[in-house]
Amino acid sequence: MKRTRLLPALALALSALTTGGLRAATGHSDVRIASPWPAQNTIIAMLGYGENIVGTSMVAKQIPLFRQSLPHIVDVPPVSMSGSHEVNPEQIIALGTQLLFVAKNMSVPQPEMLAQAGVRVLAYEANSMPALTRRVQQTADALGPDAQERAQRYQRYFERNAALVRERLKDLPVSARVTVYHSMGNPLTTTGRPSLNQDWMDLAGAKNVAESWFGVKKNSAGEVALERVVAANPAVIVAMNRRDADAIMASPQWASVDAVVHHRVYTNPKGMFWWCRETSEEALQFLWLAKTLYPARFADVDMVKETRDFYRDFFGLSLSDAQAAAILTPPR
Repeated sequence: MKRTRLLPALALALSALTTGGLRAATGHSDVRIASPWPAQNTIIAMLGYGENIVGTSMVAKQIPLFRQSLPHIVDVPPVSMSGSHEVNPEQIIALGTQLLFVAKNMSVPQPEMLAQAGVRVLAYEANSMPALTRRVQQTADALGPDAQERAQRYQRYFERNAALVRERLKDLPVSARVTVYHSMGNPLTTTGRPSLNQDWMDLAGAKNVAESWFGVKKNSAGEVALERVVAANPAVIVAMNRRDADAIMASPQWASVDAVVHHRVYTNPKGMFWWCRETSEEALQFLWLAKTLYPARFADVDMVKETRDFYRDFFGLSLSDAQAAAILTPPR
């Protein structure tokens, strides 16, 4: 796609009002998209509209595979305000944005001004597996028939993996489920029920030791005391970042935890984004975890091949076995 030069906000607003040129496009190859939501950028890219992103997330810009898939993203500005979870409406308009994708809990200032400039704000639910798969379809519906076809193909793939995991684990007693602790951002931040993390752990046959730690807290996440994790004694720890996995393995305070004793502390896979988060790569997350926890039940599942096939089929990326292995076991 030939990228359009940025125009002043006023000119864009007038153009929208006089020609309708900035109304939300469906199936328009030149539609201009912005999203400060890192994982949503991955969904947009999977649906074939990565080149249309004119405003993005700083986190997305820093992920090597995302940059490999979309080289132009290096020059695309982040659109959330510095030190804030809010977008800058003047910047959104100046970028000629037509579709702005955000999470429902994100503040979008001056919506009337954005609407007048032809910016359609699409706010989606998050933090559950149904919300994620629904968001893929909703995003495709906003983009057009070509994206809808990709979304349907993705949904078939997601359901194939989910059905495989359910079938292999259908006779697994609750008492035999492997206990898992998942850290996010730092070793002592985790999540319980309800949450997206809880959903993929449920599907993969894991028993989340933090499932009930947050009670009725709205987002079911937060920092916990180390003593609580040690007392829970998880058999497996999945750390979102390699540095946290290394810190856990090296710390005398964690040394008595079963996962550390038996060297079952894993770094969560990371490709276009962290598989455990709000990305379409979630279709691989629960399959990877199920194989990690119950290798005998998934002996025929080759995660390197699954990874290579997924990124080829949905992102057009040809990865070597070494690149796929680096996604599955991310370096620092």
